[in-house]
Amino acid sequence: MIYLLFAAAVVSLVVLYKFLPTRKIFLVICTVMVAVFGASAFIHGQQVQREQITRERMDELLERQKIFGEWYAAYQKDIDRLDRNWQLYHNILDGLNATDADSFNAEALYLRLKELEQESIDEQLKIHMLTAPQNIGRENRRLVEEIIRKTQRYVDAQTQTISMSAFAAKDSTDADLDALKLKLNDIMIRQSPEGLFTAQEISAIRAALGD
Repeated sequence: MIYLLFAAAVVSLVVLYKFLPTRKIFLVICTVMVAVFGASAFIHGQQVQREQITRERMDELLERQKIFGEWYAAYQKDIDRLDRNWQLYHNILDGLNATDADSFNAEALYLRLKELEQESIDEQLKIHMLTAPQNIGRENRRLVEEIIRKTQRYVDAQTQTISMSAFAAKDSTDADLDALKLKLNDIMIRQSPEGLFTAQEISAIRAALGD
């Protein structure tokens, strides 16, 4: 559009040159028009540059959203497995507390806890291999690293609790029901991890990425 206006202005100047009484007036008009079109061209160029920066920024945000979204989806699957293991652990203890001496099987309890311990260790190794994704921005990466550290502390405490419970049940007999109930409940109360609180970091990342 600006180029069409410039062309029209040139044609107008040619016409004016023929009909204006003096060349001085013509030069004044030319000077004014050059200043106007120069300013317009500058403003137009700035606008185009801002639009380009905005598009580039939007593309960058979309790419970062994609990278973090893929990482978080995989991370959430790990959290689901941690929740599953922890729920199974509590189910075992709840079942034990509801068991009477006639139906208690010490070996079966130990085998269940030992199997769960191995599953917890497997998940612990996965959590300790987590890394923050690249190309999501320095601050976002720092927040992801904090999420990973919190999750590693959580899974360490969870695995330790299950392992201590399995160890406590290892040499128990069918006659040890009441003592074992007290021992396992004490381990659960004393060793269980605090909650995994990562909502603050995740909210900050999503705010930064425009989600």
